[in-house]
Amino acid sequence: MQTALLNEPRTYRYPTVRLVLLILLLVLLGTVPFMILGSMQSVYTLISWMFIGLIMVIAIYSLTRSTTISNDGISSRTLFGERSLHWSEIDSVSGRGNGIKLHSRDGDTVVPSPQLPGYPEVIEIIGAKRPDLFNPTGGRAMTRNWFGSLLFLVIGAISVGAGLYLYFDPSETESPMPLIFLAVVALAFVMSIFTSVLALDFEGPALTVRYLVGRTTLSPDEVRSVVFGVTQTRNGKSYNVHIFTTRGRTISFSGIGPSLPIVYLVLKNWHQARAR
Repeated sequence: MQTALLNEPRTYRYPTVRLVLLILLLVLLGTVPFMILGSMQSVYTLISWMFIGLIMVIAIYSLTRSTTISNDGISSRTLFGERSLHWSEIDSVSGRGNGIKLHSRDGDTVVPSPQLPGYPEVIEIIGAKRPDLFNPTGGRAMTRNWFGSLLFLVIGAISVGAGLYLYFDPSETESPMPLIFLAVVALAFVMSIFTSVLALDFEGPALTVRYLVGRTTLSPDEVRSVVFGVTQTRNGKSYNVHIFTTRGRTISFSGIGPSLPIVYLVLKNWHQARAR
């Protein structure tokens, strides 16, 4: 998709009907404490209404966020106002997780919400408008948070240990099958640490993908495409970067810093520039 030149401004926001339905649902939930407790003067009723009201404020704030992109620049709107930057005013980018923050020299920032519909397209347009911000030779570190990986490993090790302990202690359970299942799941949990991507490095024209044990080196000609993928889950949207190789292999990862959109755009620029 060609996104460098836009025919008209594009606005990315949640459908209004979703906001209306959410407000109606919260209003209906607000009547439940009164119907159960039977008194508007009850402390529990007031606490319940305060909690539901807080949820409503957070939900309205999230669902009323929007991002508008044009050939001139990008703007982000919330309940507290609007921030805009011309494309030429953007001096640097930062972010963490799945987010990206655009900075000007004057300290102004624009932050598109990762949960907005069409967020991958927003990232594509930012990369097309300012590819210079995502230079593969810029010396930007692309690594996984070691604390998160260590915590993940410790939890897996504890699960394996608990499963093995319960399995070899016959007094704890009559059937060993649930414990065997726990041990297998925990073992898979730990093994995922060894197969997940920990860091990405550029060594000359080649890309090195580092794992806890081992590494993979790819030249631009060995990469067919780099994709910024999204999956809708019950907890929101989950993003991953997929590297498709010419040999049919797919390298997928998330959680690589400084932020996943920045890593994706750096990899995309590396592939497009070197594969020409």
